[in-house]
Amino acid sequence: MANPINEPWPDGTRAQLLSLGITVNRITESFTAALPTEEEIRTLRIGAGVPVLRYARRHIVDTDRIVEVAHRIVRRGDTTVMDFVIALDE
Repeated sequence: MANPINEPWPDGTRAQLLSLGITVNRITESFTAALPTEEEIRTLRIGAGVPVLRYARRHIVDTDRIVEVAHRIVRRGDTTVMDFVIALDE
C-alpha cells in the first residue's frame, strides 16, 4: 500500500511504485488535439478557440501489465512543447 506520508510522491510516480516493489520498465503516452470543452475553457481559463492537448500516460512493467494510468491530462495546445527523442540501435 502506498504511504500517504510520501505524498505527493517525491521523485515521481516511478519512485513511488518502486517503493512498493514495482519496477516500471516502460511508459507510454497517447495524445489527441482538439478544441476545448466548456469545462476545459473554465478550468484552463482559455478562449474557446485555443486548442488543447489531451493525453493519457501509462506505467508498464516487464510483463506488459499496466500498473498506473494518468488519464485525460489536459494542457493548452498553443503553449505546450513536446520533445521526443528516438534512440536508434547502431
